[in-house]
Amino acid sequence: MKAPARNESGNDDLAMTSMIDVVFLLLVFFVWTSSFDKPETELASRIAMPAKAAEAIDASGIESDSPRTESLLTEDRRDEVIIRIIANDRGLSYQIGAITITDLATAREKLAAMAAINKSAIVIIDPDDSVTAADCIDVFDAARQQGFANVLFAIESA
Repeated sequence: MKAPARNESGNDDLAMTSMIDVVFLLLVFFVWTSSFDKPETELASRIAMPAKAAEAIDASGIESDSPRTESLLTEDRRDEVIIRIIANDRGLSYQIGAITITDLATAREKLAAMAAINKSAIVIIDPDDSVTAADCIDVFDAARQQGFANVLFAIESA
């Protein structure tokens, strides 16, 4: 039995060219379809810092005791409004920044004042585990009614 003859024509370059084309097309596809925004699942849930920690850390992240520290942090966070919804034995309370509010109407007024300053700010709603979805939607609607376009929910990272 005779062994089949090998084709030694030297066309290995042609097969490599098509492989390079396929790899290039895959690279273009993945770059085009990828998203470079930070996913909402990576947002920290407990964003608000305790008052003592906020006073001890200035805008550069270095601990200091200067009185201008709190104002610098406030200026850095003008593009972000964080609303914590806290469920306790008396009902719900809303923490907007360092202010704690016990009713939704007052929270709406506070949001209206913030919207007058910067409607393009990102609003992050951070509910406790025991807060119902209806209460979260009420706060979401209140923020949207005041003119905020970017309203997000914070979740705990896994």
